Amino acid sequence: MASIRYNGAQTGFSIIRGPDRMESRNSNGAIPSFFYRCAGPNCGALKQNSDRWWLVWTSFGEFNRPVLYLCSWDEDIAAREGTLYVCGEQCAHRLQSQFMGNIRENQARRIGV
Repeated sequence: MASIRYNGAQTGFSIIRGPDRMESRNSNGAIPSFFYRCAGPNCGALKQNSDRWWLVWTSFGEFNRPVLYLCSWDEDIAAREGTLYVCGEQCAHRLQSQFMGNIRENQARRIGV
């Protein structure tokens, strides 16, 4: 996915936005930190250093069916493509519910219900 670049005229910062992670660059090009945004439906909270966030991702290959993974925050996993960031239990539950609903809906379509 292509990044969207916004050059803030007054701040001297550029914001590079991915699906849910932003990098903050100062005017000399250094990257001081990442900003993570919650992927929970209708949430969008930004991660703070003291927050206890979770990571969610899906896979298909290992079991030949869609699988949802959930783990506590880990910087290496957070940097992987396809990882979603969630701010807490409620947003994790919402994403799990959405995942399960999508699976059932696709199953129903395949059998023609």
